[in-house]
Amino acid sequence: MATTKSPVPVYVIHGTSTKDDDWFPWLEQAAAHCDPQMTVTRLDLPDPFAPHPQAWQQAIDRQIPVTDPSAPLVIVAHSLGCAASLRWIESHPELTNVRLILVGPFDQPLAGYPMLDAFVTPPFDYAHIRASLRACDVITAKDDPIAPSRVSQNMADSLHAQLIVRSHGGHFLSSDGYDRFPLVLKEVQRLSSI
Repeated sequence: MATTKSPVPVYVIHGTSTKDDDWFPWLEQAAAHCDPQMTVTRLDLPDPFAPHPQAWQQAIDRQIPVTDPSAPLVIVAHSLGCAASLRWIESHPELTNVRLILVGPFDQPLAGYPMLDAFVTPPFDYAHIRASLRACDVITAKDDPIAPSRVSQNMADSLHAQLIVRSHGGHFLSSDGYDRFPLVLKEVQRLSSI
């Protein structure tokens, strides 16, 4: 008798915006339209415009259950959410089946954003993070004015990730024309099925 494969849960971790901004609501709706069994949960992180790393880690812990460390899960993170997701994975070394999509990530202090430095210091332990990953994508744009593309590309190397570089896209915000993001949906579907 054939067994039915359980849908892989998908979690969206926003940056210095909210779960209702940019392409996050579209991704939830589009994923459900493509596969009604797919559950996409947009996390709600406290004080996104004055974020605190410990508060974000606690909020992620509350919203992503870790009952079976070998169970597959997909995390889609954007901007500061990428740093928060890496720190969360780092704090759960028991995880072994994370599929990660990082959009506009950075892992070092950004010029003009000193309030975010605490999210990227100390440096990430990429060897430990890689041990938890089944697969990883890094999506960046050459014209990103916030998280320099070279930083994202170096992160892809550190994570042994698939690197997707767009010539244009900025920081993939709604103000850059990204209130929908079919590429991310395509990668969610791909990573959910491996």
